[in-house]
Amino acid sequence: MKKINNLVLFTIFVLGIFLFLDSNSYVVEADTPEKKSVFIVDSSTEDLLYGEFLSSTVTTFKELRPNSAYKFFSLNSPHDSFEIISTQNDSKIYTSELNQWLKSDRTKQEEDTRIISGALGEAINELNVTNASEGSTINLVLFDELKIDANEQKIVQSMIDSLYNKNWKLNVIHKYGTTKSTLDKYSNWSTWGQGILQPIVVPDTIELLVERILQDNAERILKKDFKGIIDKNSLFQKEILVTPGSSELEIVSYTANSEGNISIVSPLNTEGKVTPSNLVVTPFSKIWRFNNPVPGRWIFKISDYDSGLLSIYHRNKVDYNIDLVSKGPFPTKNSIQLVTNMVKSNDRLISDNAYVELIFDNKISYEMNDNGNKGDAVPGDGYYSMILPDVLQPGEYDVSIKFSWPEFGSSISDSTKISFENFPEIKTDVINTTELSLNTNTSIAIIEILLEGEKYYINKDDIKWAFSSDQEKLDITVKPINAIQDGRASKFEIMLSASDYGKASIVFRLDSTYKNKQFVMYSDTVVIKTISKPVQEPVSEIVKEANSVEKIQEKIETQSNFMLTIFIIVAVLIILLTIIFVYALITYSMKVDTRGYIYDDKNNLLFDINSIKRNLPNKIFQRNQIKGLDFKEDLFKGLEFRFMEGYVILTNKSGQSVRVNNQPLSESVEIFGKAWIGIQGKLVLYSEEIQ
Repeated sequence: MKKINNLVLFTIFVLGIFLFLDSNSYVVEADTPEKKSVFIVDSSTEDLLYGEFLSSTVTTFKELRPNSAYKFFSLNSPHDSFEIISTQNDSKIYTSELNQWLKSDRTKQEEDTRIISGALGEAINELNVTNASEGSTINLVLFDELKIDANEQKIVQSMIDSLYNKNWKLNVIHKYGTTKSTLDKYSNWSTWGQGILQPIVVPDTIELLVERILQDNAERILKKDFKGIIDKNSLFQKEILVTPGSSELEIVSYTANSEGNISIVSPLNTEGKVTPSNLVVTPFSKIWRFNNPVPGRWIFKISDYDSGLLSIYHRNKVDYNIDLVSKGPFPTKNSIQLVTNMVKSNDRLISDNAYVELIFDNKISYEMNDNGNKGDAVPGDGYYSMILPDVLQPGEYDVSIKFSWPEFGSSISDSTKISFENFPEIKTDVINTTELSLNTNTSIAIIEILLEGEKYYINKDDIKWAFSSDQEKLDITVKPINAIQDGRASKFEIMLSASDYGKASIVFRLDSTYKNKQFVMYSDTVVIKTISKPVQEPVSEIVKEANSVEKIQEKIETQSNFMLTIFIIVAVLIILLTIIFVYALITYSMKVDTRGYIYDDKNNLLFDINSIKRNLPNKIFQRNQIKGLDFKEDLFKGLEFRFMEGYVILTNKSGQSVRVNNQPLSESVEIFGKAWIGIQGKLVLYSEEIQ
């Protein structure tokens, strides 16, 4: 009869909990859901290992997540609880208070009243009341085995179902050596609760729990530096690489016992250990914290360790964020400059040993540099830049940026999106470019400004030009054709007056603002030529004929010096030939071999430059040059590649429009590593490396 009464009371108690949970789920709602960690502990046990395990786990959690809060419920007294609040960060104080709470709860117990459903119900209610977010956990930390009958098992299963519906997790930590029947029930609970089942094994279980909670909550997870068995009384040391820009260094060690002498050595103090700004010691873990650590190679040393497992982790807290200076929108069909840096408030990180990589659209990798070239403006200013070739289609594109320090073995990454849109374009219709008269205003081209095929109106001052010419000055006038009321136009006539004879290459550019963004678009190159310079007849000088005596005397002197002159000429020729031969030999030895590959815009190999067949004189006298005719391809006719040490000079002698990295090529340009070349509407890639 007594058993029946107990069962009825127990059932009423559980139903009351469910009604309370259900009512609170509709009434209480926190403003901002957060991930919570709740512990259900067995206060009845006085086992030393259990207490040290609990203390080490909670302290490590709290130290690695300083502004976190943890709540504890007892199996024996479900309505009694203890909480470590988020602002309570002194481990000595809250650990002592936790132990006192456990001891106080233990003294109130007269018999084994441990019922899992009561404590689990309180823990679930805590998550409901605080509106805990998905991924919150309940950690059931057991020591002595629980007595679980069939009814209790069903009730617990129903409670775990409510956890599953909220995507909360249940971890079950049990005493090593628990009987198989009880362990099977624990296993079912952790499986239903999407959590883990783990025995109390130190320090492995603490390490596993910390790793899981940091994966869900920490800004940057700990990096594992070492895990293994240390021989007894041996000296062990491990390098820890610290990233530039770190404001804090945390080193965490897990040990099977508290023995051993541990020291941390910084790069600036190689003779002895450095004192941390904060040190936390638990029975199975230690946490060192250093403020503003020196970047470089730190050393973790341990000696006199009584054999056993050792794990070492570290984390650099870097307050700098990777920032892309501009994310667009950028104009399509136009090379753009992308610039990034690492910033913290108004502070910019300057590091001379960083390797910065940009991956565009999850496909192509580019190196960004701070060397003052290849798209970078100022060397050593902390801004890393690169030129992105033409993007043809509008839309959003993924961009990943990674700062790496190979010598420190560390890196920081960030991902974002940049956008491209169709911007206004400049089109040039050439009218007259040959045989222009001097000092005469001549219409040479009509310029149209279009946006997606439609007229786009601009100020005439937005049209700029640059020229390469034999002449010192070209008088160019931009005349609006279809001006509207405010003076803007979409079509312009280009007038030119040349004051000297010769040829000129002119490039017009649209330098304007669209969607509050400054942009530049270039036209095709316009080549003009003036009328030919008149040929001037040479003026002949009339010389009075000398008398015969003077002629005879001159002839005698000429003959007498003839042999001497021949000897001098032959000697000079021999010397000149010798100098030419030596010079040619030196010049040949100084020239570099041809190199590189040419791909089409689909990354198909068109030419291996080293494999191009050339005749012997060409190989000898033009060792470092490849002309367009050597490719046996009309597309490259008139182009010349001259290979220098570290770069290539590309020269255009064809008179056709050629662009390099979307910049018009009038005469020649230097190429470093790789470049996109546009010829007759086709795009090819020159690269010194195999793609």
